[in-house]
Amino acid sequence: MQSVPEKKVLKSSEIYAQAKEMAKAKRIEHGVRTSDLNVNTLKKILKKEGVRVDLVTSVGNRIRAAYFSDEDGCSIMLKKSLPQEPKMFALAHELKHHLMDRELIAEGKIRCGDYNRNKVTEIAAEVFAAEFIFPEEEMHAFVSELGIAAGSCSKEKIIEIKRQSPVPISYIFIQKRLTRMSIIAEGQYKGVQFQKLEENLYPSLYKQPWFKSYRARKRGG
Repeated sequence: MQSVPEKKVLKSSEIYAQAKEMAKAKRIEHGVRTSDLNVNTLKKILKKEGVRVDLVTSVGNRIRAAYFSDEDGCSIMLKKSLPQEPKMFALAHELKHHLMDRELIAEGKIRCGDYNRNKVTEIAAEVFAAEFIFPEEEMHAFVSELGIAAGSCSKEKIIEIKRQSPVPISYIFIQKRLTRMSIIAEGQYKGVQFQKLEENLYPSLYKQPWFKSYRARKRGG
């Protein structure tokens, strides 16, 4: 009787590399341009891949999205109230589960979102999402054009990266990618409230003193 060869057990680094290559391949397949990528573009890509996106309002505080594959087909449950950046990342994250984990999820062997039990699978989905949204090579060139290098990336420059990025990305995304590119140390800006700092550096129209004065005069007739 012929023996069945054992399936090779991949290292976590190999799984992450596979996820990154899958993201690159799917970008090419769908003709993705980083500057054109948004929530609607991702929804169209998912539709082409046979995945339905259901927007929901009543989900747990810690749940952003979840992928399902069952007798009703393939679908993503997406929290409607998410801001644009995490919504995009969540959709790309779940696309990875559809492409690479569908059978295991359908068979109940892994559960989407169960980070503690499926850490490597979930990190691979993060790797896929990051590469699909803003390829590492593209971001490296973009950051270099801004004059940012290892040891010279201040909090203010991180804000500039976000404001000038060709695609919507979060401050968490930026810090993780800059850490991976060895531009900042891991946890270097832990605890920094970047959104608040951005608002202080670039106050919105409604918060500017001259606009408040104008509104006050207008209300006074």
